[in-house]
Amino acid sequence: MTDSGTRPHWGLDYDAAQFIALPPAEAPASEGDAWVDAAVAHYEGGAEPLTDQDRAALQVTARAVLSMVEPYITRLWFAPPGLYSDVLVSIVLTPAVGETADELIAQVTGDLGATSPDAVMVETTSHGSGLLVRRTSGVQPENAQALLVAQWDLLLRDGGVLIAVNAMGTTMPAFALLEGELAGLVDGIRLGAED
Repeated sequence: MTDSGTRPHWGLDYDAAQFIALPPAEAPASEGDAWVDAAVAHYEGGAEPLTDQDRAALQVTARAVLSMVEPYITRLWFAPPGLYSDVLVSIVLTPAVGETADELIAQVTGDLGATSPDAVMVETTSHGSGLLVRRTSGVQPENAQALLVAQWDLLLRDGGVLIAVNAMGTTMPAFALLEGELAGLVDGIRLGAED
C-alpha cells in the first residue's frame, strides 16, 4: 500500500497493564530475545504463578507475535493480567483519501469468507464516528485441530486521517475483555504527535 500523500504524525498512549507494544520494525533483531523475556515477565505478575509449561507456551506465542512486526504499523499484544491471549492489535493511520485508504476500506468491508459478520456504526469521544466490523472464521492448520479466529476491524475518519484498528486472535475470552479496552485505546491515539 502506497500513497503519494504524507503519513500522519501521531502518538499512542495505552494501558501497559493490558497491552505490550511490539518493537518497531527498525529495531535490531538482537533485541527480540529481550522483548520475549519482557513479555513473559509481564505475565509473571498474575494472580497465579506461572508453571514452566506456561512460560514455554508464552514464549512460543511471544515469538509468533514478534514475527508480525512491520514498518508503518503499530502493533500491540493484548495481554490482560491473568488471562492467556494471542490477540494482536494493529493500528494504521493514513491520509483519509488515496490508495492506502481505499485498500484498507476494501479489506475491511469486503467479503473475506467469514461466518457471522457483524457491522455496527460507532461513535468515539476523540476521533469521530466510523464502522466496527466483527467476523469469525474457521481455519484448519495442517496436522492440527481446527481453530476459530476472530477478527475485528474499526475504521474511523478524523478530519483528513483514516484510523484503522485491527484485532485478530483465537483466544475468545480475551476478545470479550478487549471490547472494554478498545475505546480507551482509540482515545489514546494522539494526532499531530510523534512518539
